[in-house]
Amino acid sequence: MSFGNIVGQLLQNMSSQSHSRLERTTSSEGLGGLMDIAQNFLSNKQAGNMTGGQASGLGALAGALLGGGSSAATGALGGSAMAILGTLAVSALQNWQNNTPASAAGPASEAPQSLPQEQIEALAAPQTERLMIKAMITAAKADGQLDQKEMDNIFGKIGADGITDEERRLVMEELGRPMDLQALVSMVPNEAVAAQVYAASLFAIDIDTEAERAYLRQLAQALKLDGGTVSRLHELTGSPMA
Repeated sequence: MSFGNIVGQLLQNMSSQSHSRLERTTSSEGLGGLMDIAQNFLSNKQAGNMTGGQASGLGALAGALLGGGSSAATGALGGSAMAILGTLAVSALQNWQNNTPASAAGPASEAPQSLPQEQIEALAAPQTERLMIKAMITAAKADGQLDQKEMDNIFGKIGADGITDEERRLVMEELGRPMDLQALVSMVPNEAVAAQVYAASLFAIDIDTEAERAYLRQLAQALKLDGGTVSRLHELTGSPMA
C-alpha cells in the first residue's frame, strides 16, 4: 500500500457522507466538469512541457479520471484518489480565475489561465499524499479531540493488507496529535495544494455542526483561498457551505 492508497480509503470512508459525496463528484453531473478540466489539461501546453517523470503528476492523474469514469467513486485508491483531489483543486481555481471580471483580475486573457508548472507538479508529489492524510485527520478533530473509539473507527477503515510500519506510524501519530491548524497550513507549499487540502477536508467531515463549519471557515482563511474557489469546491463535492 502507499500513502495515496490510504488517502483513497479515507476519501471514501472518513465521514458518514464521504462516499455519497465522492459518488456525486464522480457522477455524470459532477464528473463532467472535472473531466473537462482534465481533458483541457492534457491538451494544454503545460502537459506537453512536462518530462516523462513530471507527467506522472497531474497529467497522469487527469488521465486516471478520464479513463476511470464513474468507477473512480468505488475505486478511489492511489492515483485515482489524488486525481480527484488534484483535479478538484485545478477546476476550482481555474473556474474562479477565468470568471473573475477584468476589473478585478486585470486584463482578460483569451486563453484560460494556467497554474504555474511547479504547482501542478506539487499536486501529485509524495509529500502531498501525506499532507492529504494530515488534512483529513485534522478536519475530523474540528468538533473536539478524537477519542480512542473514534480513532479506532477511522483506522479500522484503512485496510490492513500491505500497510507498512511507516504508514501505520504516520496515521497513528496524526490521530494522536492535538488539532493544530497552523501546523497543517505551514506545510502547504502553494495555492493549488491549498485548494487540494480544502477539498480533502470536505470529504473528512459531515459539516453538520457549528464547530465543523467554523473550522472550514478558519481553514479557508488560513489557506488564503478566495470565496469563489471555496464555493466552487463545495459545489463540485456537493458539500453544504460552511
